[in-house]
Amino acid sequence: MNIGIWLAILSGAFYGTLGLFGVYLLQEGLGISDFLFWRFLISVVILLPFLTSKQHWVDVFSKSGLTIIGISSIFYASSTSFYFYAIEYMGSGLAMVLFYCYPIFVVLLDWLHGKNPPSKVVLKGLAIVLIGMLFLSDHHHWNLSAQGIGWGILCAFGFAVYFYTSQRAVKGLSITSGTFCICIGNFLIFGLLVLHKGTLYIPTTAWVMGNMAGIAIFATVLPIYLVYVALRTIDGTKASILSVFEPIVTIVLGIIFLHEKITLPQYIGVVIILGGVYIVQSCKKARAVA
Repeated sequence: MNIGIWLAILSGAFYGTLGLFGVYLLQEGLGISDFLFWRFLISVVILLPFLTSKQHWVDVFSKSGLTIIGISSIFYASSTSFYFYAIEYMGSGLAMVLFYCYPIFVVLLDWLHGKNPPSKVVLKGLAIVLIGMLFLSDHHHWNLSAQGIGWGILCAFGFAVYFYTSQRAVKGLSITSGTFCICIGNFLIFGLLVLHKGTLYIPTTAWVMGNMAGIAIFATVLPIYLVYVALRTIDGTKASILSVFEPIVTIVLGIIFLHEKITLPQYIGVVIILGGVYIVQSCKKARAVA
């Protein structure tokens, strides 16, 4: 199997720790903007010692680096906000399903802008994964809301634009520089939000600081870095579909650490998603981003 496929799967798995760390931090009283501000500030601090060469800083301030900073600060941040709006109107289950429709938009962007039509195998795998996501979410708590669905679709589209654009811009940069650009872009926008709000949560306990470090390392720096490495050998469409390991890991961690219960439909959803991922990774068309 192409090493890029394993790295994309591992990236999605690391992203899955976001839910666990996020729950712990929100329980401590952090607001969303505080939570995201600290997440990316610590990520920037972690990455700074690795920017050891002049070329790293040339990359950061290059056209590609500044493009990634701008794209991440606009589309990643807005996508995050839209996701929480969607949850407010219709609950987390359906919001999660709509968010993981973002590979559809990645496929469309790659087709319309990149002139790379998806293979039938990839489309089949994507359809199966989306069906699995429907089972994975708790449909008993869905609240069908036109506004919520609208926010969810905007969330998926915004993340797709961020993912598609950044993964094309990063090809001319070192992986470390590209990861730093994503983190600094988000740090800047969420820093402005915190300044606008006029308050900032200051961590005072080892528990909070440990979870902040965990979310920066395992749910931010590592998954971003790994997916950029993966994109050296597989295309963005395949990488985006393989990211569905994130909700599976989130559920598993919730069962282990938060004592959450998994339902029979969720078991079925996991199996279906794994089947879809197997179909996608079996596709022979695994090119680097052009």
